[in-house]
Amino acid sequence: MKIALIGYGKMGKEIERCAIEKKFAVSAVFDENNPVTVQSIADAEVCIDFSVPSAVVNNIKVYAKAGKNAVIGTTGWLEHLDEVTRIVRDSGTGLIYTSNFSIGVNMFYKIIAHAAELMNSFSDYDAYVHELHHNQKVDSPSGTALSIAKIMIEKLDRKKSLLSDTSKGKISADQLHITSTRIGSVPGTHTVGFDSPADSIELTHTARNRSGFALGALFAARWIQGKGGVYTMKDALK
Repeated sequence: MKIALIGYGKMGKEIERCAIEKKFAVSAVFDENNPVTVQSIADAEVCIDFSVPSAVVNNIKVYAKAGKNAVIGTTGWLEHLDEVTRIVRDSGTGLIYTSNFSIGVNMFYKIIAHAAELMNSFSDYDAYVHELHHNQKVDSPSGTALSIAKIMIEKLDRKKSLLSDTSKGKISADQLHITSTRIGSVPGTHTVGFDSPADSIELTHTARNRSGFALGALFAARWIQGKGGVYTMKDALK
């Protein structure tokens, strides 16, 4: 299977390494100094995009015009999801996106959803989300933390809104607090907690390196091949 890599930072290089190991062919590599074009991805079967949020919509227009399906691992662009959905559907191509392609993280989402359902009836337990990432990460909170928070808002009736900034005082009981730490070279750690006067429960996913994200993106590339429409990793792991 031939893939094009768009974005050649740490994630792009890790995807390339894993792709070679898994017998994928990398037909082309692009970065900010070598932007993707319709002609330059002619040989690719699927495009894998880990670029930057500001480039995603224009990149997707290129993939659609070229008739190529795409895996979008870049976060921070979802305010344009309606536009992207129209572009993909009008072109008859396929696209899969998620805040985190790690298989382990996507299983973690399912565990969190079940845990929140179990805790919904026990109002003594307050809930929170904390994430820890390397100090070069551009978004805060992480897209994965926001996905986790969305799941918890859906499952916990007592939580109605998110607080993702530092609390300057007492927060409302119906707010779910998401906190972030940026330090060193941490690949990514996400914790969900339920705290009561009697005890605390914590669920944590810790990434050891970037290979989990890369392998998940390659899994998604195989899955989206030949499909039309817009999907998430949730669809691929049903």
